[in-house]
Amino acid sequence: MELREKELACEIVRDLLPLYIDEMVSDVSKKSIDNHLEHCTECSEIYHDMACHLEMETPSTEISDVKRFLNKTKKMYLLYGLGCLSFIAILICLIVDLAVNKGLTWSLIVGSSCLFADAFIYTLSTCKKNKGCIAMAVISIGVFVLLSVIQITWYYLIGTGTFWLFRYGVPILLLWLFVLWLPVLARTFLKWNIWDCIALFLFLVIIGNYVTKLITGDYMWEDALHMQGFIGNALGEVIGIIIFGMIGRIEKWRK
Repeated sequence: MELREKELACEIVRDLLPLYIDEMVSDVSKKSIDNHLEHCTECSEIYHDMACHLEMETPSTEISDVKRFLNKTKKMYLLYGLGCLSFIAILICLIVDLAVNKGLTWSLIVGSSCLFADAFIYTLSTCKKNKGCIAMAVISIGVFVLLSVIQITWYYLIGTGTFWLFRYGVPILLLWLFVLWLPVLARTFLKWNIWDCIALFLFLVIIGNYVTKLITGDYMWEDALHMQGFIGNALGEVIGIIIFGMIGRIEKWRK
């Protein structure tokens, strides 16, 4: 009977050890457990092993929490610092522009550029999932807004130049956004390796350069089938495609 009572007492004490280590038991229970540990060698060993194990785990958790807090604080101060610098730069440009030109002209372009850069850096610093797609979305919207501001500033506010936004700006912008978006989508959704994405990008650069010259009039549409200067202008890209394509194949074979 005494043996059974001792076994029962040991089981109860061992169940309460986690609470005992965390000091979550009452004073009466604490005294009972203290008394039991003084006379029971097995329970005392289990208690010391459990206490040492918890002490080894606690510092690593605390260290990771501190590191996470420090990284978050660094990002916060970096973003606040960039925001303050951009605000000061925009404010100075506005004051100078108003003083010299008696109105808002080139300062709009500078301000838009600063806001675009801040938005891009903020996106890269805060986004954790699909960072490439979100960054490309910011680039797509930001570049279009910046081109629009440049067109409005020079054509309407300054009164120089021609209206080129929809004739040249938008078509070329959409073309090169396609060149940038396709490798990012292949990397994000098709899980291509980085080398294949670079090879795809270089291939699209060849097409982008050629179509850009067609849009701007450097090439005539009737010359498209003759591919004038195509090989010479794309030689570096072709070499890059071959090199990065081979590296991509090697990476796949290794996996």
